[in-house]
Amino acid sequence: MRTACCLQDFPGVGQNAVAGGFPVHRGTMKELPFNQLIQNIRSKRAPFTVVFEITNKCNLKCLHCYQGHTREELTLLEVQRILGGLAECGCLKLTLSGGEPTLREDFLDIFEYCHKLGFAITLFTNATRLTSKIRAALLEMTPYAVECSLYGASAEVHDDVTLRQGSFDSSLANIQWMVANGIRVVVKSVVLSSNIRELGDLQELTRKLGVPFQYTPRIFPSLDAARPIDSLRVETEELRKNLKKAKTECDDRPDRDENLAKEFLCNAGRESCSISAEGKVYPCVALRWECGDLRKQSFSQIWKQSEVLNKIRSCREEDFLECFRCPQKLRCNFCPGMGFFEHGDMLRPSRELCRLTGALHG
Repeated sequence: MRTACCLQDFPGVGQNAVAGGFPVHRGTMKELPFNQLIQNIRSKRAPFTVVFEITNKCNLKCLHCYQGHTREELTLLEVQRILGGLAECGCLKLTLSGGEPTLREDFLDIFEYCHKLGFAITLFTNATRLTSKIRAALLEMTPYAVECSLYGASAEVHDDVTLRQGSFDSSLANIQWMVANGIRVVVKSVVLSSNIRELGDLQELTRKLGVPFQYTPRIFPSLDAARPIDSLRVETEELRKNLKKAKTECDDRPDRDENLAKEFLCNAGRESCSISAEGKVYPCVALRWECGDLRKQSFSQIWKQSEVLNKIRSCREEDFLECFRCPQKLRCNFCPGMGFFEHGDMLRPSRELCRLTGALHG
C-alpha cells in the first residue's frame, strides 16, 4: 500500500529543518502559530512534505500493489545528494517508502543521513524484517512514526494478500515490539474483496495494540499492465454495508469527512511531491505525471521550474469542471491521481472515486 502525505499530517520537525528559508527548531511549533508556518511555506512554495521511494524491491507480492520495477535505482551518493537538496529547499517531513525500504543494503546509512539533516521522518514498511541493527537505529534515532501495513486480522487473510506465508506473524511481532518500546506506529490497510469481512476484527486488533488504524477502499491501477485489479475491488453494495458499519467504529479512517474543513484542491505538486527509486519526481505517489529527473537536474530546479508542476499550481477548482459542479464535492476524497491513472488527465473525475463516494454517502 502507498499513501500520499497531506498537510494535516504535520508531525513536528527536526533540529536543523527549515521551512521555505524560515528556520524551524525543536519546540518551535509551540511558539509559532501553525497557520503562520503554513502561510510561510506557501508563500515560499517550499516542499513541505516529500515521499521518497528509495527502492522498488519488496519481499512481499501484494495483490493490489501498483509499483513497477526498475533496474537502475539511485546509488547512496545520489540519494544523499537529493536529500541535501530537499533540506535546502525547505522540506520538513520526509517519508521513506518503497517497495520495502529496509531491503536496501544501505538503508541505515540513508536513515542516519535523514536524521542528521533534521527531517521529521516517517518510515513506511511492511514490518517483516526489522533486524537487530534496524531496531537499534529506531531506538537511537526515533522517527516521528512508522507506518505499517496489515491486510487482515488473521494470518490466513493477510498472507493471502501478501502471497508470503509467515508475513502476518512477522509484521505483528515487530509492531508489538515497536509499541512496547515507545515508537509511534500507525497501521494502514487497503480494503479488498478478500479482506473486507475482517475489517471489524482488524479494527479491534489495532485497538488492543493501542495504535491508530487507517484504511482506504481505493485501489490504484497497477503500473504493471499484466496485473489486473478489478477482481480485488469490493462490489458497491457490500462496500456500502461494511464501510458504513465500520464508520461508526473507527475515527482514524482516512475517508472521514475531513474535506468539509479543507480546500478542495489537494497539495500534490504545491506543497508536496514524491521521488521514485530511479530519481524521477512526481507531484504525488498517486499522480505519476513526471516532473523531472534528479539524475539530470537538481531538486531545486525541478521544484521551481518544472512545466508540469507550474501547470498543476495554476489549476483552480473551476478547472475540474465535472467535480466542481458535483453536489458530492465536499464529501469526495478528491484525488487527481486517480483521474490521471484512468484517463491520462488529472482534470477528469475518477469513475472509481465517484463509485466509492456513492457507496459511502449515497
